[in-house]
Amino acid sequence: MRTIEDVVGIKHAGYPTWSPDGNLIAFVLDDPQQGPQVAIHDLHTHTTRVITERAVSAERLSWSADSSNLLVVRPNESGGSDISIIDVNLPSGEKVIVTGSWTNRSPSFSPDGKTVAYLSGRAGSLDVWVVPATGGEPRQVSRNTNPLDESRWAPRWSPNGEWIAYVSSRSGERNNDDLWISTINGETHRQLTVGILVNSNPAWSPDGRWIAVVGNTETERWYGDDADIWMVDADEGPTIRLTPNGGHSRKMEGAGITWTPDGESVLAIEFRNGNQHIASIPANGRVRTRITNLSGQMTDMALSPDGKNIAVVYESQISPPNLYIMSLSGGPMEPITDFSPKDEGSVAEPIRSPYQSFDGLYCDAYLYLPPNFDRSTEYAGLIQVHGGGTNAYGNGWHPLEQWLSHQGFVVLAIEYRGSSGYGREFADLSYADWGGGQTHDATAAGRWLLNQAFISKVGIYGGSYGGFMTLHSIVAEPDLFSAAVDMYGKTNAFTGQDKADRVGRLFSSRDYWGRYAHEVPKAMERLSTVHKLDRIKTPLLIMHGDQDARVPPIESQQVAEHLSKTSVPHDYVVYPGEGHGFRKWEHRVDHYGRILKWFDQYLRGND
Repeated sequence: MRTIEDVVGIKHAGYPTWSPDGNLIAFVLDDPQQGPQVAIHDLHTHTTRVITERAVSAERLSWSADSSNLLVVRPNESGGSDISIIDVNLPSGEKVIVTGSWTNRSPSFSPDGKTVAYLSGRAGSLDVWVVPATGGEPRQVSRNTNPLDESRWAPRWSPNGEWIAYVSSRSGERNNDDLWISTINGETHRQLTVGILVNSNPAWSPDGRWIAVVGNTETERWYGDDADIWMVDADEGPTIRLTPNGGHSRKMEGAGITWTPDGESVLAIEFRNGNQHIASIPANGRVRTRITNLSGQMTDMALSPDGKNIAVVYESQISPPNLYIMSLSGGPMEPITDFSPKDEGSVAEPIRSPYQSFDGLYCDAYLYLPPNFDRSTEYAGLIQVHGGGTNAYGNGWHPLEQWLSHQGFVVLAIEYRGSSGYGREFADLSYADWGGGQTHDATAAGRWLLNQAFISKVGIYGGSYGGFMTLHSIVAEPDLFSAAVDMYGKTNAFTGQDKADRVGRLFSSRDYWGRYAHEVPKAMERLSTVHKLDRIKTPLLIMHGDQDARVPPIESQQVAEHLSKTSVPHDYVVYPGEGHGFRKWEHRVDHYGRILKWFDQYLRGND
């Protein structure tokens, strides 16, 4: 990772899916320059090939029953998206079966391969539709299922192909993410859950009796990566909480939860102390146990049709997401891909370095040191505050921190209170207190780092909720940080909630007694920094995407407009065509470079 292009250009693997005959694994190869591509690994020849020449949408693939075709989604020229079928042996013969100037996504073949279920916004809401696999006229199955800006879920076929399970908020905007099933003709719909906020795609048991989901009750907070596994009777019977102590990630696209072929256990991604593991949860309520126990993160998985092997996506501090295979009976993982940096010494494990915060509690943290670190030398320090709030930084692949440390910075990435993976008591500390104790965790980290003899000045940066935290930190202690970078962070709880997509609206309301900003104005004023921007003294770089629906660009505009009337050094960069986070190759290269230049100038005095 000698250059920005090196680090930004590292490829990733994701969304593994076994062919029904068990001979092939399809996955999405995320190529930063070419865009996501479809790759196939042959388990007999041990070879991997890319079968697409144009970028596809990064989402789970679906195999036909005869293991010959794959469903993919691509953006089209009319502003919508197409659903296509690709013959894996003749990919040039790709056939578009659904198109339009609206969103079409999350397609899957029926068990017999004759029908495709998918989500479409063509009727003004994101609903379940079906279409013959050979093409033809689509038919609407569900109505008013979810608003167009709610794109988290995908429909799932029952094993016998007679029912489609889906998640809907049609019963209300708030506290209503319910599990439903429908016949494929759309004539019969059943609501299977009430009072549970489903936060994953449904996973049918092999016999079709049960559906497993990840979620929390509506009386609990939105725990991010610390949710529970639920087992729901498909015949409107009981709903059973399998994991009463939480600890499971809400991986979308159905990747984070699956059944063993015998129906006796559910496999799910477990999140503890920064690491993600694959856990086995017996359906009869017995004790859950881990299948993997590595330092790092299992971010995705797929079980082979015979239930003997698992394809997993694993990443660590020194390796990006790569695809592996392991036996369900246990044993080491066998690599399929290897996208790890090949430059010797280009990445290194950070030091796990918990620190004591303002009230005596300890927050976990990761300390990244420059190559050939020398305590007798002075370095500029950086505090990284992660996004997601109730998510976590995690013990996984973090190329920006690796790269900044190689540019001579000491980076401390913190797990402030409210982060997942450290128990619900720790997570609950941020409930209805955004920017409160969490801010003091960030400033305490800044002071701790600044107190080290080898640190001269300290900066702070983060994206999304990390940008929100960055603003809170430089407002709370204007003289502590010598430079800051706010990437797509929120400053105004009222505009931020009013103009956000549904997840953005729910995210804050779920942590404030289920209320929206106008219903609890005093609490929302406390979590906003827009009224305190005149306290900022820290040179601030602000970056945002102009198509960001989660945290609307107006949030950064308000900060930039205020600073433009002051003498505080600042810069405001808007990336066209970018949403929540920067995906395009050229924009990622540019934003890495701007971060380096900003901290280099204001922490090390280099123009």
